[in-house]
Amino acid sequence: MNPRGFVLVVSVTLFAFVIVAFGASSASAQGKEAVITAKCPNDGKGPFNFHMNPWDVEVLQGEPTEWILNTNSEDTRIVIEAKEGGEWPYAERKHEGNGRTGATSMKPDAEGVYEYNITIYCGDQKIVIDPRIKVGGGSG
Repeated sequence: MNPRGFVLVVSVTLFAFVIVAFGASSASAQGKEAVITAKCPNDGKGPFNFHMNPWDVEVLQGEPTEWILNTNSEDTRIVIEAKEGGEWPYAERKHEGNGRTGATSMKPDAEGVYEYNITIYCGDQKIVIDPRIKVGGGSG
């Protein structure tokens, strides 16, 4: 192989390696989503049903988490917060929003399992659910 061919092969190989490495780091930095589907009672009547997928959110150290609320009502709000007196892997202990909210600032060395509350508000009515988040090793 002549020197130009060798340089071309090495350049293409390095370029491919950079693309694959960048893609892998971007994917790990994206974090996880938890989708909560809630059926709000109509006019205060009927059941307040919910489903969360996944129930146990698993993230790597440093990864963000986003909670997304799908609902049949426009008058909804979601609040994610650490349990009273409990540990929490993110710097902010409370996150809230209309339809979605996220946590991005993870504490260093947050590895472990954490219980927390999700409160879903449909107008004046609310329901509190208590899933878990598992933080594993690695870095985001």
